[in-house]
Amino acid sequence: MTEKVSLRRQDGLPMPPVSPETPEALARWYRDRLLRDLDRGERALTIACFDTAPFGFPVSQAAAAVLRAVTDLLYDRPEAESLRILCGDEAAFRAYRFHWNMWYAEHKPDHEDAADL
Repeated sequence: MTEKVSLRRQDGLPMPPVSPETPEALARWYRDRLLRDLDRGERALTIACFDTAPFGFPVSQAAAAVLRAVTDLLYDRPEAESLRILCGDEAAFRAYRFHWNMWYAEHKPDHEDAADL
């Protein structure tokens, strides 16, 4: 399943039209969007992630919640061929990459890297 996921930084992404109150609400919003895309027959999926400080919670918490939700979805819906996670700013990219690597990378990042998240 992890081979289906790619994570990269990309400038110029529009902010998603969402104002979540919690990391879990953000994760549900992404999951629901991906389910809708799958139900419409899309198999190459994409989400755009950003720093969540403007929403009132750390991007590190958002990254953990969103990654759990989207990987659970990929396990439950094997027809999804790929998932691109695009990060629209450096804070989001660092947080999502850190959490992804903590869970799935062969070589784990140093815990000191988490202090910046």
